[in-house]
Amino acid sequence: MNKKRLTKGSLTVESALVLPIFLFCVITMISFMDIYKQQTGHLISLCNKAMREGVEAYQSGAGEAVTLTDDYSFVPLQSLIPLPPVSFHNSVTVNAWSGADGAMRDVIPGSSPEKMVYMTVTGRVIHKDPHCSYLDIKISAVSGLTVEDRRNASGERYHACELCSRGASPAGTVFITDGGNRYHNLATCSGLKRTVRLIPESEAEGCGYCSRCGGG
Repeated sequence: MNKKRLTKGSLTVESALVLPIFLFCVITMISFMDIYKQQTGHLISLCNKAMREGVEAYQSGAGEAVTLTDDYSFVPLQSLIPLPPVSFHNSVTVNAWSGADGAMRDVIPGSSPEKMVYMTVTGRVIHKDPHCSYLDIKISAVSGLTVEDRRNASGERYHACELCSRGASPAGTVFITDGGNRYHNLATCSGLKRTVRLIPESEAEGCGYCSRCGGG
């Protein structure tokens, strides 16, 4: 009888010790996931803003590079438990746009300057507006549980990206654009990046015109 009571008592003590440790580990893991989501969202927004300002920098002679910073504090799991705020500092530097000046240097004096257009490195469509939504994409971080029920600006459903999400279920947080119809499990996926060139229209011979910014 004494041995049975001793065994039951030992199990109760072990449960009392293990349960708080388990809950602490779960809360810690969820906190890191919450912090990662917030940090990724802030960094994506900062990168988009830096790229837009880099394109416009040459017009004001602001220099060869644009550097933007973002300082903010975030309280993980704010609605569940009182945790101290976590401070972050993000810094992004991009080269200022220089294609417009460089592309016009070889124009023959006295001749009419050739019309310049914008194209992505791998694209086959001509754009006249550098801020076209096909080029200047806005990336949003959304829940992977609801992404397949969402619609883009054209009313299309989002499907898995062939580059970073083929054959995989949506992650807890996925990345989408208003104009695209793919969701991305990785924020670093090349499908979310645009490398834009400013070139003479003659070099884009045979390419079609963008339906959004009216390249023609």
